[in-house]
Amino acid sequence: MTGVAKRITIKRITVAIDCSPHSRASLFAAAEIAGMLQAELLGVFVEDINLIRMAELPFSQEIHLHTARSEPLDSSKLERLLKLQAKEAHELFIQTAERFGIPYRFRKLRGMVPTEVLEAALGTDLLAMGRSGRTPVCCRGLGSTAKKAIREAKTNILLTRPGLGTDSPLLVIYDGSTGAKAALETALGFVREEASLHVFLLGNNVRRHAFLKDEVEMILGKRIAKKEFHVIPWTDSRTIAQCIHMIEPGLLVLSDTSDTISTETVYSLIDTIDYPVLLVKSPM
Repeated sequence: MTGVAKRITIKRITVAIDCSPHSRASLFAAAEIAGMLQAELLGVFVEDINLIRMAELPFSQEIHLHTARSEPLDSSKLERLLKLQAKEAHELFIQTAERFGIPYRFRKLRGMVPTEVLEAALGTDLLAMGRSGRTPVCCRGLGSTAKKAIREAKTNILLTRPGLGTDSPLLVIYDGSTGAKAALETALGFVREEASLHVFLLGNNVRRHAFLKDEVEMILGKRIAKKEFHVIPWTDSRTIAQCIHMIEPGLLVLSDTSDTISTETVYSLIDTIDYPVLLVKSPM
């Protein structure tokens, strides 16, 4: 279904912080975007209730990553560690927000991390988080909180990793649908004057590709000087991911609804690639 494009308005940004490298990158990116758009930044640190409950079990063991040595998991030691992490997250958040001169608030919560993060983001326009968290098993692909967010969050999602910069090339996946138009319009709010915009045109024939290119040119007008178009006749996540890798974008902007690829393909694509992603969510 096609329709009128509508750029998302970003006035309040929630960022989930756990002090991992990906989380630090998401904080910096969220603060930079908030500075560009004059938005408010809400920082959230969640004490993992599942980890706390696990520490209270008599048979729980802590295994050291580098030595493989195990010892009983001490609940009081864990509580102290969580307080230190919350303090570190709070200080890092304040330093970053004040660096960009933006209004900010910080909340420390306790509960199931994915649930608390999504609830904290209700009423905001963008939820920023790292592609993965502190857990070593999350080094490849999305972490559990990010996976839950792209499927269940009611707000737009920014997934980052170290290396994202607002002057990096942007890539938009475009098929003429209402969601794709919203993604394209939203991307325009993130493109610096010196950056370039790449557009993947998803269509199954030459005539359709030409129509989509003309449509994008009309939407862009003279707002973007550096732009490149790429014809993509494939609709499976693996092949699209390979095409994305050839571009190496600083940020991929796409919608969770499309006339050409399924929502599940969108989720699979986001999980497969290792690039920052801005997912423009369709209205619930």
